[in-house]
This record gives sequence, structure tokens and C-alpha cells, in this order.
Amino acid sequence: MRHIVLVGAILALPAILWARHGHWIDHYRSASGGACCGVRDCIPVMARLVEEREAVWLVEVNGQRVELPKGSVHISEEPRAYWCHQGHAACSPPQLEISPACGRCLFVAVGG
Repeated sequence: MRHIVLVGAILALPAILWARHGHWIDHYRSASGGACCGVRDCIPVMARLVEEREAVWLVEVNGQRVELPKGSVHISEEPRAYWCHQGHAACSPPQLEISPACGRCLFVAVGG
């Protein structure tokens, strides 16, 4: 009986983590005031802040440098960074274009 409960808990873990991720990220907005992410447009990435400029951050996402408005760059509540892209095909995986035109928000992981 314990094995069934353990297996059930392991199988439920991804759904719990997804729900948690969806919950915290829903509260953030981009510089234009729109929601940062939806379930299908928020992708785990390698990201770091490079340089703070007047109204933008120069960031590096998967090795690509891009400028994003300060209001679109947030600290991730998880030890993982996320790139939230515009939903149209040119920006979406598998291409996953990293550009100001395709970026909606970036969540940078701190200490993760």
C-alpha cells in the first residue's frame, strides 16, 4: 500500500510544480502592462543580467545578448530562469528567437 501512495505522489509532483509555477508567475506584468507568461510561452533558459542601463537591462539569454525594458525583467521565484516569448510562430520553440520583438518578460534566477 505504501508503494502505491509513493508512486501516486511521484506522478502528481509535475502537476503540483506546474500549478505552483503558474500561480506565482501569473502576478507579473511586462513593461507594456500585459501578462508576462502563459502556460505555453514560458520556457526555462540560461539567463543572466549583464548591464543596467537607463530604461533597459542588457541581458544574456541562452548566450544571446538582448536589451529588454526594465519593467519586463523580474527575479524568478524559483531557482530557474524563464524566457517568456510572444506567442507567434517566429518566436516560439523550436526556433525560440531571443530578441526584443519576441521577448515579453525574462525571469532571472538568483543563486540557482
